[in-house]
Amino acid sequence: MAAVFVLAAGMPHCWAQADQSITLNTTKSYYGPGDTVELVGSVTGGAPGQLVAIQVRDLKGDLILIRTVQADQNGNFGLSFKIPPTETSGDLNITASARVSGFPITQNKIVSTPVPEFPSAGPALAAGVASLVAFLALASRKFPRLGPVGRA
Repeated sequence: MAAVFVLAAGMPHCWAQADQSITLNTTKSYYGPGDTVELVGSVTGGAPGQLVAIQVRDLKGDLILIRTVQADQNGNFGLSFKIPPTETSGDLNITASARVSGFPITQNKIVSTPVPEFPSAGPALAAGVASLVAFLALASRKFPRLGPVGRA
């Protein structure tokens, strides 16, 4: 009989853990250096005014941001932060943690800061170099004294 009481007393504790979670969302999947990240989330199973710790780390694991935010009466929270303008491309790891009913809960979200692509940079650079070479060739014919350096 005592064993049944111990099992029954332990069951709600296990169920309480299953009902506790954190969700994290951002308005975009990709962010560039200097962009503002709008982070929103919610804590399920927590008390009104639940404190949530937010950490943001870069690809190397360096800490970019650490903040504590307070959830509203429905468990919702938000945070805006800027990606440093010097940040290189790669993933940012956002971690939200809270202690609900004495148990730590954590959720991670990855956002990407992709390498900027300049698809027209190669052809534009080639065209610019070709134009410069053509200009110098024409200028040296029209003005022979502007020929290669070292000639008089």
